[in-house]
Amino acid sequence: MSAYSLTILLLQTMWISRLSYSAMRADLLLPLMFGVATIWPPLASLSWAFVWGFAVDTLSGKFWGFHVGSYVVAVCLVNVAAERFELQNPFYQMLFVGLCAVGQSVALGLFLLFQPYEIANGFTLWQDLVIRSLFTMLLCPFIIYPITDGKRAAV
Repeated sequence: MSAYSLTILLLQTMWISRLSYSAMRADLLLPLMFGVATIWPPLASLSWAFVWGFAVDTLSGKFWGFHVGSYVVAVCLVNVAAERFELQNPFYQMLFVGLCAVGQSVALGLFLLFQPYEIANGFTLWQDLVIRSLFTMLLCPFIIYPITDGKRAAV
């Protein structure tokens, strides 16, 4: 799991975060945390979310605590929702990660609105954040599948 998480982090930092169109800068670790939360016990998955959120926050340099908070909240929501929903279904996984990505985008949008530099168009900011959430949601099955498929094969 460590090698896979590190690979996703490297993809995030070396490729995704450098895309010229900001709406395509999906958070690849958010679906990863969802996958971890579905197969690991709550305390282990919360620890994993905290460690990788800390790593991403340190690399980003701004809005410290954003990734830690969003990953920990996502893991907590998965643990609460696991009793009510079939989270092994890719459709539910996409919806759930999409919901978490929207929450993450709202927090990011509010943070960016209060930055000292002027944003050219507030509507464009929110439009990019919605597209970013949808992109994260669409990438979800591709990121979660290697985690959950290994669990199914072991069972």
